[in-house]
Amino acid sequence: IMQVYSFAQVVQLTMLDLWGRVVGILPDLIGAIIIVIFGFIIAPLLGGLVKKFIDLLRIDQLAEKVGVNDMFQGYSDNFSISLLIGRLVKWFFVLAFTMAAAEVLGWNRVTLFLHEIIFYIPQVLVAVIILVLAIIAGKFFEAVVVRSLKGSNTPVDKPEVLGSITRWAFMIFGALAALIQLGIAPSLIQILFAGIVLA
Repeated sequence: IMQVYSFAQVVQLTMLDLWGRVVGILPDLIGAIIIVIFGFIIAPLLGGLVKKFIDLLRIDQLAEKVGVNDMFQGYSDNFSISLLIGRLVKWFFVLAFTMAAAEVLGWNRVTLFLHEIIFYIPQVLVAVIILVLAIIAGKFFEAVVVRSLKGSNTPVDKPEVLGSITRWAFMIFGALAALIQLGIAPSLIQILFAGIVLA
C-alpha cells in the first residue's frame, strides 16, 4: 500500500535525514578542521626552523658573492635562498596536513590532487639546489679560467670572454638539469643537452 505523506511530513523527514547526515559527518569534519588548523600552526614553525638552519650555514652570503641574488632582483626585492627553501618547506607541510584532512573526510580526488602537488615540491627544491650550485660553480670556474690564462701568458686577447663563456656554460647546463628535474619537456631538453655537449 502506497503511503501518502503531507507536505509538512515530507519537509520533516527531509530535515531529519539531513540532520542525520550532518551528525554522521560531524566528528570527521571537526577532526579535519583540527588537522588543518594544526597544520597552519606547525608548518610556519618548521619552515622558520629550516630557514634559520640555512642562515647558520651562511648560504645566502655565498649566493650574494657569486651573484645569485642579482639574477632575481627584477622579480623579488628581498630574495634569499633560505627564504625560498623555508617557504617551500612551509607549504609542503600545509599541503600535507590538508591532504590528511581530505583523507579523513573521504575526499579521494582532492587527496590524489594534493598528493601530486606535495611530491612535486621536493623536485622543485632539488631543481633550485641544482641551479644554485651551477651558478656557484660557473662563477668559480670563470675565475679559474681567467686567472689561468693570465698567469700562463697564453696568447688570448680577452681571457674574460672565455671566462664568461665558461660561466654561462655551467649556468645553461644547470638550467637544463633543473628543467629535467622538474619534468618540463624532459625528452626535448635531453636532446638540447646532448646537442650542446656535442657542439
